[in-house]
Amino acid sequence: SFLLVRFSSDKREKTEMQHRSQSTALQDARSRYQRSGEERETILHYLPAYQQLENQGFVGTEQRINWLEGLRIANTQAGLFGVTYQLDAQKPFPLIGQSNPMSRYLHNSQMKLSFGLVHEGDLMRYFQALAAQQTGIFILTGCALDRVGRSQSPAPRQANLTAQCDLSWLTVDPGKGKS
Repeated sequence: SFLLVRFSSDKREKTEMQHRSQSTALQDARSRYQRSGEERETILHYLPAYQQLENQGFVGTEQRINWLEGLRIANTQAGLFGVTYQLDAQKPFPLIGQSNPMSRYLHNSQMKLSFGLVHEGDLMRYFQALAAQQTGIFILTGCALDRVGRSQSPAPRQANLTAQCDLSWLTVDPGKGKS
């Protein structure tokens, strides 16, 4: 009878351990299932904004052709006299602190623009027209204006000023962070 009681006790302990193990596994599975539902809701909540950033050319690879087309259209809309540009190679965007997790995804391409203006108001009209094109997200980093022909008085419908502007086209490429 002692062996029978001992055998029964051992079986009961093993069964209780299995039950605890299975209960823990079930609780973990329920927790993962609940988190996946929350993650799904988060994704569905932010998906339209993400897709809008993709459509604007901020998420994904560089959209250089779209940028140049945007420059051309903005020039026409602002009524300027043509725009020349110089576009540098893409580089990582300098973020504060190298431990920033976005530093491997965020990139910028520096562009130098030169164009003529009738007056200073044309400058803002041009960049508003460029932003309205939604061909990408850019940061205007600086502009310098200089008067054309300092000895003559300003004339209507001719370039009285030249603008030299620097801007950065920003892109986030999720594929580049996988390397």
